[in-house]
Amino acid sequence: MKFSGRNRLIVLFICCIAFLSTVVIANSTEYKANDIIMLWPKDVASQDKKAMGTPKKPDRGDGHIRLTDITQPSMRYFPAPVKKGQGPVPALVICPGGGYNLLVTTKITPIAKWLNERGISAFMLLYHVPKNRKKAFQDIQRALRIVRSRAPEWNLDPKRIGIMGSSAGGHLAARVSTGFDIKAYEQVDKLDAVSCKPDFTVLLYPAYMNKGEELTKDFKVSSELSPTLIITAKDDKLSYPGNQIYAKALKEAGASVRTHFFEKGGHGFSLRPKQYPLSTWPELYLQWLKDMKIIEQADGKK
Repeated sequence: MKFSGRNRLIVLFICCIAFLSTVVIANSTEYKANDIIMLWPKDVASQDKKAMGTPKKPDRGDGHIRLTDITQPSMRYFPAPVKKGQGPVPALVICPGGGYNLLVTTKITPIAKWLNERGISAFMLLYHVPKNRKKAFQDIQRALRIVRSRAPEWNLDPKRIGIMGSSAGGHLAARVSTGFDIKAYEQVDKLDAVSCKPDFTVLLYPAYMNKGEELTKDFKVSSELSPTLIITAKDDKLSYPGNQIYAKALKEAGASVRTHFFEKGGHGFSLRPKQYPLSTWPELYLQWLKDMKIIEQADGKK
């Protein structure tokens, strides 16, 4: 078939549109989770998508999505790639920050992908907001129980199920790390018979850790706590003072804790900050995972 010059331009234009559309679709799904897992049986059959979170308005123009009005909490599952002959992998439940008013999910999705590339599955927890710390604590306990209970289904190691959180999500992660034995809700099914104690804890600039010079009553520390990593910046006025106090309390209690307190970085830095040495935090995080035998060393040993 022969095309006139005008028709050639039309065909070329259509092809370009098709190509660009494919790129947009690919980019929009790059960080999408494989599955959405509802936390509570009463919400499984619900078709109310708004109850799972709505974007906060107005948009701040920084490219980040902030969800609020979550009354039906859920998890987004980011599985690590399956390798031939590979055994069960570790997993992390990750709690976004947002002051318990909203959840900044777009700071977590790159971390989930980064973990996947290193053989760790991830679950982003969308807990109750706004201003519902009681139910958020119930949500995080339930989330850990679900992940550990369904470990065989997802090829996870039930003895390497950790928790991670940033800002308010870090506070929530620390709460379950220290309060795993608190009965936050009545048992709803057999999954609640499983432990919600995380096997390891990662706190990224956790907020609300102190009241003045003292640790808040949210935490009961002891030598029985799982290994903890704390990463923050000293110029973070919201988090750093409390992070110091929390780390000191863990050490004095005999718990395993490692800290990386950077001179500069502020509050809310993400996976790849530009400032050095803050930009090294992911590598330091990775080394800690190796030292704690959560992932394998280069020589293949855990």
